[in-house]
Amino acid sequence: MKRIAVLCVGNDCPGLNAAIRAATVKASELNIEILGVKDGFEGFLSGKIEVMTRNTVSGILHKGGTILGTSLFLPVNEEDIVQVAEKVEQYSITCLLILGGRLGVRAALKLMQSGVPSVLVPATIDNDLSFSDFSIGFFTAVEHVKDALDILHATAESHHRVMIVETMGKPGGWIAVVGGLAGGADYIITSAEPLDIQELLKKIRSRYESQKRFSLVIVENDVNLPGEIYQLANMDSHIPPAEAIGEFLEKQLKDINMEWRYTNLGYLQRGGSPVSMDRLIAIQMATRAVEMVKAARVYHAVGMKGLTVTEVPYSDTMINVRTVEEHLKNLAKLFY
Repeated sequence: MKRIAVLCVGNDCPGLNAAIRAATVKASELNIEILGVKDGFEGFLSGKIEVMTRNTVSGILHKGGTILGTSLFLPVNEEDIVQVAEKVEQYSITCLLILGGRLGVRAALKLMQSGVPSVLVPATIDNDLSFSDFSIGFFTAVEHVKDALDILHATAESHHRVMIVETMGKPGGWIAVVGGLAGGADYIITSAEPLDIQELLKKIRSRYESQKRFSLVIVENDVNLPGEIYQLANMDSHIPPAEAIGEFLEKQLKDINMEWRYTNLGYLQRGGSPVSMDRLIAIQMATRAVEMVKAARVYHAVGMKGLTVTEVPYSDTMINVRTVEEHLKNLAKLFY
């Protein structure tokens, strides 16, 4: 009997439980035993491994996070890799099923060099993996950004304020652009392109003069700041780039008495029940991954091309960052 060990690598995201559930149910159908690994590779090396059944995964589809836990630990040095290979042999594991983003890719490529078989399922809210149109968790993160902008719109308009909203997603820009577009952002700043601070000032002033005395500005975390704003941020080493932008805007727009407020959405973007699309792609990719193990097609990642599942052989190009598509950035600018 073939045996799959499923584990989560890197940061959590909504939809991981949907993938774990789908993989377990599909494995049961194909007469494959599936092992659940607690806390990623850290748990794998310490033997935190248990048999999964349909009963184990019953009732988890709607839950955020991962019932298996996760870890940022990667087996990258020779000693760790040898231990992983020994555990694979000890538990008679046919293949590792890795759920993760860029850290998962790095682990899969490194283990391939030592002959440890795996199949990778893309799971990251950043949606920046080069081999898949969508990754598990992205749609839910975007929904959280959209909901936050809907809520902040009311208070921004009531108090005539500029709301600066910080999102995750660097350096791809997907969450900022798609979330901002869906939530009606008036300006979006990502690390995918330089910030034109004069254009932003012009936009806010133009809205004020046309009686729209408020703005919603999306700022991706850790954006590159122009010199004058960078100096402002460096005056206080604890000030986030988004707050530095707010302080700079306030100084430049004194004539209209502009007020601003800063909201960092932070880990709210990672949590919550996964939306329908994240559940759908998680189910599709996880079941295909199990089928690939059954057919001995390992050292591959699954991905999505539209709503069609694809299979991609492992290669070093998988680590490349896929930045947000230009047509989406241009579409967002239509509403500035």
